[in-house]
Amino acid sequence: MSDDGNQRPIPTGLTFHITPKEVWEAQKASGSYQPEAFVDEGFVHTTNDLETLLIPANEYYSADDRPYVCLTIDLGRVTGEVRFDADPLIYPHIYAAVPVDSITEVRNAERDSSGAFTGFGPP
Repeated sequence: MSDDGNQRPIPTGLTFHITPKEVWEAQKASGSYQPEAFVDEGFVHTTNDLETLLIPANEYYSADDRPYVCLTIDLGRVTGEVRFDADPLIYPHIYAAVPVDSITEVRNAERDSSGAFTGFGPP
């Protein structure tokens, strides 16, 4: 249940997360993945679709010139709590490290000449 007393649905299906490629590469053989901010925030930010992922990508990461990737995560394989913490219900949060076997695709993030994210290539 949310803080305002409204029942929110539990996120299911696929969700998407953006991360620097080097962060993913350093963790993919370990069995689990955590974003750089996990220790401070306590959860993994994700979105319901690739188009929505462009919003936080450009708001928070466009000034970071490292190569980025988009991880496709199957929420049915995630072992930690997953929930929507705010409306609109487009940003599921995963409150645990993400098992690597729940990551079904890794796509390269595409950018324009100004550094803005424009999309995500094929897996």
